[in-house]
Amino acid sequence: MNNRVDLTEHELLTLLKGKDIAAFDQIFEKFYRPLCFFASRIIHDTVDAQDLVQDVFVKFWQKENMPCTADAVRSYLYVSVKNTCFNYLEKNSVKIAHRQTLVNTDIEEATILNNIIHAEVLRQVFAAVDTLPEQCRKIIRMTFEDGKKAKEIACELGITISTVNNQKMRGLSLLKNRLSDEGLALGMLLILPGIMGHVK
Repeated sequence: MNNRVDLTEHELLTLLKGKDIAAFDQIFEKFYRPLCFFASRIIHDTVDAQDLVQDVFVKFWQKENMPCTADAVRSYLYVSVKNTCFNYLEKNSVKIAHRQTLVNTDIEEATILNNIIHAEVLRQVFAAVDTLPEQCRKIIRMTFEDGKKAKEIACELGITISTVNNQKMRGLSLLKNRLSDEGLALGMLLILPGIMGHVK
């Protein structure tokens, strides 16, 4: 049971400047998963993407001068992750080839921006997932975050594959309804097939 009290933006930023760990935890929880998604789209390695994002958060926590607005925090994190990913690619001797491929297709900046937009929509999707009924939430998370197929989820939860698929469809329907008021339903539909396309 999560008894955390959500802070207002002003409270969060004020406490963050004072190195309050609860404020940092909320920032981490809010951005960790979408930043991992963003990083993995650049380096194409999910595990290393998680390590790189964690390194960025460590440096963020160690900063003497914290960003003073929510937009500045978001910008700092995305730019830091992007730069960290490019450094990772350079150290692994693939940055030049990777970036040349993007330049050749004239989509480097568009690709980065598109990935940020996807990550931001995904962040709001994850927040909506947290409001789903327990079984829907569990199945959607196992599908999203763990990349598990319906058969694996059914085996792990001790339910039928049809139940998994029904609950997944129910969860997606609820998400579309809850996100539509914020204009995010279309973005979710654009993202989910890429994440869930391998789930049968």
